[in-house]
Amino acid sequence: MQYVQFGSTGMKVSRLCLGGMMFSRKLDLDASRVVVDEALDAGVNFIDTAESYGESEEFLGKILDRRRDKVYLATKVYTKRAAEGRQGGGGRNSRANILFSLERSLTLLKTDHVDLYQLHHADYETPLDETVEALDAIVRQGKARYLGVSNHYAWQIARMIGESKRRGFDPIVSNQCSYSIVDRPIEIETVPMAKRFNLALMAYYPLRGGVLTGKYRREEIVPAGTRAEQDPKLQVLLSKPSLWDVLEKLDAVAKRNGLAMNQVAMLWVLAKDFVTCPILGGSKPEHFRMMHEIADRKLSDADVKEIDEASKEFAYKPFVNQPIERGPELAEQW
Repeated sequence: MQYVQFGSTGMKVSRLCLGGMMFSRKLDLDASRVVVDEALDAGVNFIDTAESYGESEEFLGKILDRRRDKVYLATKVYTKRAAEGRQGGGGRNSRANILFSLERSLTLLKTDHVDLYQLHHADYETPLDETVEALDAIVRQGKARYLGVSNHYAWQIARMIGESKRRGFDPIVSNQCSYSIVDRPIEIETVPMAKRFNLALMAYYPLRGGVLTGKYRREEIVPAGTRAEQDPKLQVLLSKPSLWDVLEKLDAVAKRNGLAMNQVAMLWVLAKDFVTCPILGGSKPEHFRMMHEIADRKLSDADVKEIDEASKEFAYKPFVNQPIERGPELAEQW
C-alpha cells in the first residue's frame, strides 16, 4: 500500500480510501465486516462515510470497536436533523444541525472524535459566517481534527478559506468530488484551486457507478439490477457514442497490462498527482479485493496519456451537483 500526506495536515493516509456508502445499503453487517477487515489487512488506514449513508456509521462503530485508533475516520453532514422544536428548523449547515449531527455521528461511530468532518453539500439557507463558526468550534472542542467539503464549486471553497483565515478559524483542508475517466470537469477549476491552497482531493465514483468495469456493452440492454437501471445520470452517459470509444480503449489498455478494466480505471485516477486518494466503493467484498490487488501498481505514462486523449471530451460538461442556471443569484445569497 502506498501512503501520502493528506494536504496540509499531519495525516499520512493510504492512497486507497475505503468508502462506506454501501454499508447497510448493499452490504449487511457481516459483509461490511469482511470488507473492512480485508481493507485493514491490505494496509488501508482511511475510511470515509456520512450520516446520510443509511446505517453505515452504526456499522462502522460496531466493526471498528477497539480498532478505532488504527484508522483515520471521516464523515459528513447534510441531512436536516436538528429542528430545535421550531417549524422548518434550521439550515443543513447551520450551527444547530452541525452540532446535533456530529454528536449523533460520534455516538454511532463509538468514538470521541472524527479525523475529518465534511460538509456534504453547500447550503444556501445558512449564512457562511454561521457555518464556519460552527466548524471552528467543533475543532476547538476536539471533536473533529480537520475540516473538509464535498460537492462544492471552486469559488465556494476559496471563499470559505478566505473567510476562515480572516477570522482566525481553522480552514478546510480537503475537497471530495466526483472524478473518473469519464467525469473530468474538476480539472478545469477545482484542481488548480486545490493545488493553490494545498487541499487534499478525495475522488469518489472513480469507476463512475460501474460504467468503467465492463459490465455494460454497446447497443445492449442495461442489465437488470445494475445501478444504471435506476440512475438517470448513468443512462444519459451510456447513451453517448463517445463513451463506448473510451471503454474500448480502456479494454485494450487493460488487456495489454493483464488487468481488468476497473483496475485500469482506478490506476488512471491514482496516476493523477492532484488526487490524494480515490474512494473505494462496491456492493460485494470482491469489488474491493480487486482494488487491493493493484495498490502498489502503476500505469505507464504512455497508457495514462492514451486514456487522457481518448476521454478528453469528458473534461467539459455542466457541473451537476448544484443548480448551475442559478449560479449568480445563489452566489449573492451565499
